[in-house]
Amino acid sequence: EVSLTPFLNLSGTSNGLRTAIDTRAFYSLGPNKRTTLAVRGQLGSVIGSALADAPADFLFYSGGGGTVRGQDFQSLGVDFGNGNIIGGRSFLGLSTELRVKTGDKLSVVGFYDLGYVGSEAFPDGSSGEWHSGAGVGVRYDTGIGPVRLDLAVPIQDADDNNGVELYIGIGQSF
Repeated sequence: EVSLTPFLNLSGTSNGLRTAIDTRAFYSLGPNKRTTLAVRGQLGSVIGSALADAPADFLFYSGGGGTVRGQDFQSLGVDFGNGNIIGGRSFLGLSTELRVKTGDKLSVVGFYDLGYVGSEAFPDGSSGEWHSGAGVGVRYDTGIGPVRLDLAVPIQDADDNNGVELYIGIGQSF
């Protein structure tokens, strides 16, 4: 999935372009292809606008079920000073899952997620921070998709969050 969203200066923002790429790959192996390796890569950038002048809802955060499980929702951004955390102009997310069918309807999953948010337009690691999380989950296949239950913990985090996060949903996480 690729998205390009231009924005124009109408009220206190700059002109620019928000780009986002989300790609996924799956490889099944073993007898009856009961084991699947799933990989997801996310890349985002806000070009043409300074961080302070970009529309707030076009900036990137990381953390939570859509990016890094085990981290609080949108817990990673850019420290804009005095503890004010806002979204960043760049984002990089990498996720891996190993899914193993244990029966006709039940699967177990192990996963590791990694996220980066920075103030630079392209995520080159020069101005942002990384965080990561890992965990295990179970899937129960239904007619509309698997019911998902994941437990995750933070592995690397700027805020040293040591809690356990619980995610429940329908469908695979990616």
